[in-house]
Amino acid sequence: MTCIVSFSNSKGGVGKTTSVLGMGCCLAEKGKKVLLIDLDHQGNLSDDFGRGDEDYTITDLFENPKFDTNKIIYKALDDGNEIENLYIIPADITLAVEARSAERYRYRLQILDDGIKRLKETFDFILIDCRPAIDLSIENALLISNVIIIPVDMDRRAVKGIDDLLEVVDEVKRKQQFVYTLIYTKVDNRNKKMLAATKNRIKEKKYPVLNTRIGISEKYKQASEEHRPVVHFAKNERPHLDYMELTKEFLEFIK
Repeated sequence: MTCIVSFSNSKGGVGKTTSVLGMGCCLAEKGKKVLLIDLDHQGNLSDDFGRGDEDYTITDLFENPKFDTNKIIYKALDDGNEIENLYIIPADITLAVEARSAERYRYRLQILDDGIKRLKETFDFILIDCRPAIDLSIENALLISNVIIIPVDMDRRAVKGIDDLLEVVDEVKRKQQFVYTLIYTKVDNRNKKMLAATKNRIKEKKYPVLNTRIGISEKYKQASEEHRPVVHFAKNERPHLDYMELTKEFLEFIK
């Protein structure tokens, strides 16, 4: 059975795209067949995997819910080379507009679900990169997700908006079963005061959170400038090791 995971937070800049990228690569490294879906019209995930300028994208599905989803799946690339076990459905700049236009469809909340069911390939995991807003495309993603991961960075506003997001999740999913957890991103161990404050706020709210911390590193910026996935660009360095540890903990979490 495919495990569908949405990475979501109404706060921007918390590391959603990087976490989808990191965990996707690490799951593929572990022999899992993984599909990434870019639901952010900025298309950063698509760019990082060399698929930022394709003829067909996820936008085509929201423009025409009966569109053949198999036409929008591409092999993920690292520096032009295919990554084993890793595939991506890219986004483009018109996604937000088409998602609004799709509100007219009767079965608008089933567009992504129906599209995935038409896939000829089967996947162990589908990871969805959600933009920092709630629109029809994000509601589609949350509705079909078994797991929702909420990245939080080391910021005094880190937990702001999480309750609002969870209210939306509860409304969309109603009685459907799902689990959610927070993950720590952009952790600077030198700033112990901020780290402690963030952990205390999360503890007060009684949010579930994984133990692995994704640390800061210049490698993220360098990889982005090279348009390469950071865990391949910085193989066996901190970004790669952090996401391997997070992936290991995640697999235990969903057992």
